[in-house]
Amino acid sequence: MARPYRSRPVGLAAIGALILSAVVANAVPGRAAATAPQSPTTATVPATSVPSDTVPPDTVPPGTNLLRNPGAEAGARSVHGWDAVTIPGWRVAAGLPTVVRYGTKGFPAGGGAGRGRQLFVGGAGGTARLRQRIALSAGSGGRIGSGVSYDLSGWLGGSASSHADVSVRFLGGSGHRLASHSVRAVGGTAAHQASRPVHRRVVGTVPTGTRSVVVTVRLTTRLRNDNGFYSQVGYNRAIADGVHFSVSTAVRPPVRLVPPPVQVPRFDHVFLFYFENQDYRTIVGPHTKAPYLTSLLGRGSLLSQLYAEEHPSDGNYLVLAGGSTFGIPLTDPLEENPHYTIKARNIGDLLVAAHESWKGYLQSANGPCDDTVHDTYWDDDLPFLYFKDIRERPSYCAQHMVPLASLTTDLKSAATTPSFSWVSPDDCYDMEGCGVAAGDRFLKTQLTRIMASPAWTTQRSLAIITFDEDASDLHHPAQRIPTVILGSQHVKSGYVSKTRYTHYSLLRTIEAALNLPTMTKNDRYAQATNDVFH
Repeated sequence: MARPYRSRPVGLAAIGALILSAVVANAVPGRAAATAPQSPTTATVPATSVPSDTVPPDTVPPGTNLLRNPGAEAGARSVHGWDAVTIPGWRVAAGLPTVVRYGTKGFPAGGGAGRGRQLFVGGAGGTARLRQRIALSAGSGGRIGSGVSYDLSGWLGGSASSHADVSVRFLGGSGHRLASHSVRAVGGTAAHQASRPVHRRVVGTVPTGTRSVVVTVRLTTRLRNDNGFYSQVGYNRAIADGVHFSVSTAVRPPVRLVPPPVQVPRFDHVFLFYFENQDYRTIVGPHTKAPYLTSLLGRGSLLSQLYAEEHPSDGNYLVLAGGSTFGIPLTDPLEENPHYTIKARNIGDLLVAAHESWKGYLQSANGPCDDTVHDTYWDDDLPFLYFKDIRERPSYCAQHMVPLASLTTDLKSAATTPSFSWVSPDDCYDMEGCGVAAGDRFLKTQLTRIMASPAWTTQRSLAIITFDEDASDLHHPAQRIPTVILGSQHVKSGYVSKTRYTHYSLLRTIEAALNLPTMTKNDRYAQATNDVFH
């Protein structure tokens, strides 16, 4: 969180919105890989290769776009472009890509033919790569014939320091690469803001033996001072929209776009510890100052590829509480404006609706629902006071936002232990204010007490230890933070997950563990941490 003794992000530069005009570039050849047996051409792909009335019923017609969510329309958007969001259908291979609406400040206005209301953006984490794998098979799962053409295209844009391109990799049955082709990149112009997108297209012949393809949207920046801050010069303004891949024969339809499967056991209690501003390597590395936290790795599972959404802190807190950053200003507004509220559902609402209990335990709070700032206590050390239905209901707030000392009392029996507990250190013991060692001692005291309680020893309990953001020190990749998951049962011991996750993944895991619904498209389409459970 932004505090008087912490560096704050620089102010946003005044960025004028660009007016988008419809510009369609001539089709251009792609860059063929050295191993490619066929080269793409600019010839037009036939609209169909078979009469429409002979298309098998279990296939889609020739020319059908086989990509899911090709225009970033299916998921949530970032209000300003500050934060990374969940992007349905695509796997993030690098960076912190996000999605904004056309006309968002600093990005092109309008949409146009083949485009909707939203577009992919490189974001605050350096070069971003989005990938999607498509199986290519004829009806009933048979191989497609020879001589089939493909069509790859997209609306692409960039800035003086960024550019966008789209590529396709053709894979054989064993997953080996047969060929790779890409459209010509767009960007690198004199503009310092995102340029209007330009249409780029390449066509060619699908290599014989192709069983699947991988389409990659690459949003590239040459800047290296990316730090997870929108307002800093390292922000990646490469953009893409309307990505298209099709073939000239009828093929099996792509897998329907649905939320990822969730395989999380049911738990009676979930405890969340949320620390601040530490890089993954600072906590997990050989010179760690958190010996207790690292000692837990043999008892639980480590998420080695979990990424935060934005700098500074409060947006990341809101992600876990409400499924969005809600576009809050980059000043952590609750610290400065006691009347700032968000009218939205939060996880407390879900728990109450499901007849489950919840509490936030605040170190150094002066009584229940302490909505002040004093010493090392800040009222945004828990995100719940941001929400209108909590802040403006004093008795409800006092029931659920309590001093840390209440945790000792509540842990005396499983019946009095809440279903969901957010355990919040104050601004000294959060691993930032007074250092990592102080926070490690806080964790040891509180987690030891939890693991000795009836809720842990006699029921199914889950503990999640994570951080809001990295240390803002230009470590790459940006916003990679340590996260440990432990359970009284069902959680793998000594396991290191290499799956890419976000705070939305943690929220989806908590929702599933407590049998709760989702709140936004961010948590609905996030991948739960399925692999840490058995």
